[in-house]
Amino acid sequence: MFFLGAWAQGGLTSPPPDLSPEVFAIARELRCPVCQGESAAESNSGVAVEMRRLIAEMLGEGKTKDEIKAFFVERYGEWILYEPPKRGVTLWVWLLPVLGLILLGLGLFAYFRPKKPLPPELLEEAERRLKEPQ
Repeated sequence: MFFLGAWAQGGLTSPPPDLSPEVFAIARELRCPVCQGESAAESNSGVAVEMRRLIAEMLGEGKTKDEIKAFFVERYGEWILYEPPKRGVTLWVWLLPVLGLILLGLGLFAYFRPKKPLPPELLEEAERRLKEPQ
């Protein structure tokens, strides 16, 4: 079901004709401050358009992808990054799903593993107690 939702939502995978691939790649990693559900590459808001213009300008000045992302993080905070950094508190965002899947797997294994049969002595004792009048 999740895959169908991801497939239906799609998103842009290639840059529009009026946007360079480098600008598009960096803008996809930044969240639109207005829309927040879209990247700066997908959004048509004025802020996203301005962000793409700034990215193109900074690339023209020779700045690297990391320097450009650092500029936007300094300006908006770490939430602007579409993929949270894997450190500090946000490390839990990355670890909890993995830990949940591991626990689910262990639980399913424990539930479905073959059960050991009772020793014959215990079975005989249980049958004898059931047959005794009370």
